[in-house]
Amino acid sequence: MNMKSRRVLVRALALIIPAIVICASCSKPIDLETQVVNMIAVHNRHDVAGQMAFFADDATFVIADQTPIVGKAAIRDLYRADSVMKSELVYSDLRVSGDTVIVGSVVERNDLLRLLGLPDVHYLPGTRLVFKKGLIQRFEASRLDQKQWREMRDSFAALMTWLQTAHPELMREVTSGRLAGNNAESAGGWMKLAGEWRESQAAKQE
Repeated sequence: MNMKSRRVLVRALALIIPAIVICASCSKPIDLETQVVNMIAVHNRHDVAGQMAFFADDATFVIADQTPIVGKAAIRDLYRADSVMKSELVYSDLRVSGDTVIVGSVVERNDLLRLLGLPDVHYLPGTRLVFKKGLIQRFEASRLDQKQWREMRDSFAALMTWLQTAHPELMREVTSGRLAGNNAESAGGWMKLAGEWRESQAAKQE
């Protein structure tokens, strides 16, 4: 190889080698199923800040027919409520389709459910987590199983009937005050009231 050819080869390698190094350092495609599994593990540790790391800043969270929760700050409030209630989730039968993870089975347990007499609740198949650039862009939670929805409705109706008599001054709070939102204050308020209601029911049986 003559000197001219050698210089051409050196220049070519100078261009190619950085590209090879950059490509080698590129991260592998994100395993979305693993992302969801990791997020649920963080949820079950009640690590709200850790959960927020999985969401895009402009993410949307949809709970059945409720008004969508838009933006990371509002979603953080929801997870703070879950943390107060010590929510635990079990996801199974996960399936990845493009940028979406579809969950076949979701079971939830939390302290408020237990106070309402429900050890756990099961959601219908089809909870969806849509990702964009490795972060959750849209979370669509499925409805409750119909049987358990009726059980929750009946338990909550009994709690509300008691509340009207025991704390009529709080009824306005249920519709437009501190007991109306998806946040830590609301969750704590309902936990306190449900505990008081449960104690009153136990006293009646003595």
